[in-house]
Amino acid sequence: MEADEDRRRVAAHIEWQKQGAWTVLWGAYTRRYWAFARWPLPPGGAVVSAPDPDALYAEMRHAEREHGYLQWRHRNRG
Repeated sequence: MEADEDRRRVAAHIEWQKQGAWTVLWGAYTRRYWAFARWPLPPGGAVVSAPDPDALYAEMRHAEREHGYLQWRHRNRG
């Protein structure tokens, strides 16, 4: 149980680092980190998962490139 709480804290930290662009959770049943994109996306959105934080960051970066996150983010910094 304590390990799950630690992983939830890691997930919250990753979400904080991404400044609201992703909702990040630890799945106690799946034993994976999950990230749900929150910027405007086509139907179906973008959801990625990974067994550890480093792999999750890699999956998130891949989804950001694939779905034009940086163009959206820079356009909306007003």
